[in-house]
Amino acid sequence: MSNIEHSVSIVGAGISGIICALTLARSQTCKNWSINVYEQKSRVGGRAHTTFINDQFLDLGAGRFCSQIHVNVYELVKTLNLEYETFPFTQLKASQPIQKELKQLLDNLKPLIKEHRNESFSHFLSTYLGKNKALDVIMALGYDSLSLPIISPSIAYDIIEKHPETQGFSENIGYQWYNLKEGFSALTQALYEQALLLGVNFHFNQELVAIEHSFDSHNLILEDHKGLRQTLSEGYKIVTLPPSRMQQLDSEFPTRWTDYSYGSSPLFKGFFFYSEPWWQELGLTDHVVITRNPIRKLYFKDSKYVFFYTDGENALYWQDMFSQGEQHYLQAVRNFIADALNQSPESIPVAHSHTHKFWIHGVEFSKECCPEHPFYLTLGDDSVISLSDAYTHHCGWMEGGILAGRHTAQAIIAKQSTQHHTHEKEVAYI
Repeated sequence: MSNIEHSVSIVGAGISGIICALTLARSQTCKNWSINVYEQKSRVGGRAHTTFINDQFLDLGAGRFCSQIHVNVYELVKTLNLEYETFPFTQLKASQPIQKELKQLLDNLKPLIKEHRNESFSHFLSTYLGKNKALDVIMALGYDSLSLPIISPSIAYDIIEKHPETQGFSENIGYQWYNLKEGFSALTQALYEQALLLGVNFHFNQELVAIEHSFDSHNLILEDHKGLRQTLSEGYKIVTLPPSRMQQLDSEFPTRWTDYSYGSSPLFKGFFFYSEPWWQELGLTDHVVITRNPIRKLYFKDSKYVFFYTDGENALYWQDMFSQGEQHYLQAVRNFIADALNQSPESIPVAHSHTHKFWIHGVEFSKECCPEHPFYLTLGDDSVISLSDAYTHHCGWMEGGILAGRHTAQAIIAKQSTQHHTHEKEVAYI
């Protein structure tokens, strides 16, 4: 093959894109290949987005990992000697009566999931508990996405079992969770630096704007911040973008790529800093409170700060609150914190600083949620490969990005090895 054929173009410098590039660059099969990564932003990391405020590293995107569930993340963190600490929010401060019976209730219903695989989780609960108690269960779990019609019982149990705040209601009670002291961006930055050392080329401020059909293959059209375009037509072309972005690039996604379908849920995170850790007197240090109001999940981090995390309709609610003005937003937060803790709004101090992040497609996932789903998708002519954590059982997690990137690279390596051996046999025959 020529050098042009020995090329890989990867769109997206998030965890999956970097892992894919690294796996290829470390392979003897791909030695001396041209590996290029194109990124829309001016940084690597994708949804691993860490900011620094009030002497604290805050994860606005990916924020925690479990050593038992996210084994590849944990292994990389250890290998790269990244500093990490316990993520303490498996300690739920019960604020709703039903939370005391929730584990037994969910355990009793779990064997019935298969009979209702095509129903929503909300309908599944209503069938056995009635509508009112079903609503109480979803409110007690803190994830509004559980009420979406596209969330099946199996997806719902996967969400409950794989999150630190709710694992206590499942058989995963006691699993260990961690966060990186300098945020998840420390992981993607370390991997990026390794990729540079192995000769991977990164090109920033390059946005994928179209997937065009040309003759018997497809081309990727990139545009920089000045409006200048380039076409990627040779070698392997890999797109590491989530399903919602793929739908914008290809009106026929996912139908001409796969039989699977996809959904998403918005997310909102808000962080607040105070002059004094007022929550310590309430016994809330390193605890999480799941509320029935729009804050939904309220966390008290050591003596450092308070944050809340919500999804679904309430994520949209908070984005709308913020759009109405900072003071309007802060007062709403103060009122709902007071409501969640059964305190008066006046007893909750005013935050002296804050930050937030809204993700319109915060978590993306396969609606079918089955183990047969591939880690990547290809067009019929195999000229473009699409990969995403959404195609894995770890959708919405860094673990899924690692798996998708690694499996895609390994598939390319295997294909090249097969072609090489075939070529050798042909030469020997001649």
